Parts: sequence; C-alpha cells; structure tokens
Amino acid sequence: MRAAGALERALSASGLPAVWAARHPVLRDRAVRERALAHVTGSLRVQPRPYRIAAGLALRLLPLAFLLVTGRWATLAGPAALANGSARLARLPGVALLLRSAEALALYGGLDGGPDRLVAGAGAPPPDSPPKSPPVPPSVPTGAPS
Repeated sequence: MRAAGALERALSASGLPAVWAARHPVLRDRAVRERALAHVTGSLRVQPRPYRIAAGLALRLLPLAFLLVTGRWATLAGPAALANGSARLARLPGVALLLRSAEALALYGGLDGGPDRLVAGAGAPPPDSPPKSPPVPPSVPTGAPS
C-alpha cells in the first residue's frame, strides 16, 4: 500500500484538486473532492507498474510545469490563474492527456457517490452483483476426459 500512499500524496501535491475545484464548482465540496481523489488514486493504483511510475513522476512534475507556464505555484494561485494555467498546460503534449483523464476520473468518482470498488480493491465485487453462474462448458471438444 506504500505505492498507493505515494500516489495519493503526489496527486494532492500536484495541484490538480485545486484545478478541478476551480473548473467544476461541485468538486469544491470536501466530501465530493475526497471521493474524487480516492477514485483517481484507485484508478492509478490498479494500472501496471510502469504506468503507475510514469503517472507518479508526471504528477510530481506538474507543479513545476504550472510554475513555468504561469509564474506562480498552483497552491498559491486563485481560481482564474488555475483555469488559465490548466488551459496552458493542456496545450503541452502528454500533459493534456494526464489532465483530461485525471479530471474525467475525478468527476466520475466525485459525482458517482456510491461505494468505489477501486478504493475497496480491484477484486472486490460490486455490492449488488448477481450470484456466479456455473462455468460454461467449452463448445469445442478438447479431448480431455469428462
């Protein structure tokens, strides 16, 4: 779980939650923002290790990128500067994909409001899942004794 904590810290320090709150007023609510953070972190946590490493690195570099394009730190910027800075960052290759996907995940997680399977663990079944049916026999004979 150390990696999940590192991803959560990197996401929080990246300034993205502040950008989301500036762009989407619904994410200003603390409970909604916490669900959004949990969903984004959970989504990153279930990715293959190389993707997690790349995302963690990108999240750690995002505050510096924001500083370079705006001249101020995201943590000290107001809503207008956050919106302007995120728009400028979105024009950079690679950064645009990170911003769009993280924002989409945040909105989905924050607005869904239900229990998040990614927070509970990748293998957790949905709460109202139907009982498992017996396995379907193969349609092609395998030659194995039955």
